[in-house]
Amino acid sequence: MSEQLFYALNVTAPILSLLLLGIAFKRLKLIDDNFIHTANRLVFNITLPCMLFFGIASTPLSQSNNIPLFLFGAIFTLIIVALFYAFSTLFIQADKRGTFVQGAFRGNLGIIGIALTVNAYGPKALAVASLYMAIISLIDNPLSVLLLKSKGQPSLKSIFTNPIIIAVCLGLFFSSLHLPIPQFTQQSGQYLAQLTLPLALICIGGSLSWQNFQRNHLDVITATFFKLLLMPAIGISIAYQFNFSADELGMLYLMLSSPTAVSSYIMAKQMTNHGAMAAEIIALTTAMSTLVITAGLVLLKSLQII
Repeated sequence: MSEQLFYALNVTAPILSLLLLGIAFKRLKLIDDNFIHTANRLVFNITLPCMLFFGIASTPLSQSNNIPLFLFGAIFTLIIVALFYAFSTLFIQADKRGTFVQGAFRGNLGIIGIALTVNAYGPKALAVASLYMAIISLIDNPLSVLLLKSKGQPSLKSIFTNPIIIAVCLGLFFSSLHLPIPQFTQQSGQYLAQLTLPLALICIGGSLSWQNFQRNHLDVITATFFKLLLMPAIGISIAYQFNFSADELGMLYLMLSSPTAVSSYIMAKQMTNHGAMAAEIIALTTAMSTLVITAGLVLLKSLQII
């Protein structure tokens, strides 16, 4: 059991440490909301795209192209959203359903999912995790719009100008053609890429908010249960029947159990009257994720599933 516990802690403890540092830095006034806002823009527009591009471009396409895993993730996402929405029609107030379902299924794959995967399987897993994240993101955004009942629809321009999608596509282009990257460009890009995970995780920790938790506590706790426990449990149970490898199942578990994406708050705030509820789901899933994921990894390792 101790071996499994140390394995799990090696994956999750670095994430928890940086989240706690973010909370501490905010309380000590070393960072503020303006810093967090600016740093998040830097991560989304520059450092995360650099990390994804160089991770994919430097990996042969044959090593990053896992169509069965990507297809499973896409189909499972559609199925789980349908199930969660069906549940919400029975127990969740009508105008809160979109916010609830989005918080219950939409994971923070670009930061925490990838960070967990790299901690577990090393830099070699970055390319596969990046492509998985990109494919699921293309599904998550339109689904969120439909759930939140916005009059607007996601435009092609918003997809093709997304820095993350651009980085993934360029990475695939360089990888498939085996195009060389000058050493100085690679080194400079890696400097920027190395900023991504620590900066983003510190900002997530600093932005955690518990305001108004009492107002939505039952819905928030239920969404957290669905996101961290029910969704990965159903996903891994089904994926196990398809004979995925232990590493594939492990990566899938880490992606499915990632806490709710910060972007879900932005959309809920703009499109509904329940932005506070979305923020509370993000806060609780993020705070509980390291404990739950550690326990999940120990269990899956003990059962020799991963």
